[in-house]
Amino acid sequence: MKKTNIAIIIILVLGLAAAYAYRRHTQSNPVFDLNQTGKSAPNFSLPNIQGGTLDLADYKGKLVLLNFWASWCPPCRAEIPGFIKTQNAYKNKSFTFLGVAIESKPDAERYAKEIGINYPISYGMENSLEVAAQYGNPDGALPYSVLISPDQKILSVHSGFLSEDKLKEMIEKNLP
Repeated sequence: MKKTNIAIIIILVLGLAAAYAYRRHTQSNPVFDLNQTGKSAPNFSLPNIQGGTLDLADYKGKLVLLNFWASWCPPCRAEIPGFIKTQNAYKNKSFTFLGVAIESKPDAERYAKEIGINYPISYGMENSLEVAAQYGNPDGALPYSVLISPDQKILSVHSGFLSEDKLKEMIEKNLP
């Protein structure tokens, strides 16, 4: 009896996964709206892990890489060490990362401490997902990065893993 129940559960899960994949493949709306370039960067205010708020408006005059991530996301975990090194390399220039963790404060805080994230980090689920949607990522797929000019216009959008080389190229091209 137990084997039958387990088999039924496995078949149901596989069927639901296949239906979800088919729906995603055939839907007419794109996963990302990458046509954000040139638009004004939407302002946002999210709680940060230090207890205050992270407001985009506070970074006017700086080149900003806004990165949506989560500690459970393997490509996010792979790119963040490069972000830490890049933040160190550009800390005396008009550049910074802003991280938006799509997860709870304890999870974001724990990972930020574990790896030594050296740039501002916000956290949350619903509010962070709303901000991601405003930046062209309605499904909250991770990682997702947006380069924002010092006058807070969107310069470029990058979905997926962002290599150190590509990142440095983006920064050097746009650094004031």
